Amino acid sequence: MKKFLFAATFALFASTQAFAIIGVGAHYLMNTGSLKASSGDVRDLGLITVNQEKSDGLQGLGFKLWIDLLPFVDIEGTFNIAASRYRTSLSFPNVPGGLNPVYLEYTPDAPYSMLFGKASPIYGVATGDVSVTYPFDILPIIRPYVGAGFSYFMSTPVVDKAFVDKVIDPSKYQSGIPQGGGDIGPTVMKALKDADYETGMGGHIIAGVRIKAPIIPIAIYTNGKYYFGGNTDSKFSQGFVLEVGGGFAL
Repeated sequence: MKKFLFAATFALFASTQAFAIIGVGAHYLMNTGSLKASSGDVRDLGLITVNQEKSDGLQGLGFKLWIDLLPFVDIEGTFNIAASRYRTSLSFPNVPGGLNPVYLEYTPDAPYSMLFGKASPIYGVATGDVSVTYPFDILPIIRPYVGAGFSYFMSTPVVDKAFVDKVIDPSKYQSGIPQGGGDIGPTVMKALKDADYETGMGGHIIAGVRIKAPIIPIAIYTNGKYYFGGNTDSKFSQGFVLEVGGGFAL
């Protein structure tokens, strides 16, 4: 009888400990969305042509805090940062040899960039999520859930025709543009360095699963998310977001 009571007590303790009341973790994330390509003449004057190339997929890191409110709903907060490189070039139809593209280079001292040497611009998105999820308690150590939530977006500006329109006054170059564009490229990239983040609000749906062994204060998790709304202004088409990580859980 004592063995039975001990076994029953341990099983009850283990099953309750399998659900973390609170946890904090870090994860790798992949966003299958894409930055759309665009091209056009600055101020539609035909002096400077901007060609911003497409970029597929963003990768990054994120952090998550979750609280389980059995038997009703769970709440989790997530902060994600993901980025990808793209290329933007300028050409000058009225300059001899000016149809050869001049690619803009992103200097190491620019914000939201850790570079050595020079590289193409970065498109980065930071997202803060608050999600309310409904759990399905199928097995003691496995906790699948679905839900939805609110999202706040911040993203870097894109060096496209609209951006260069704001930075360059083509009338300054009516009399001629130096070979290679002169100071146009550095002027554009300095403006990118000084530009503010673009912000917006939207939402998301989420489906995921957390796995936690009894007693051990470690959990692993994976989430799939799809965002809507935000601040992308049709430049970035949202895709499926996958988060895979783990952390400390009590």
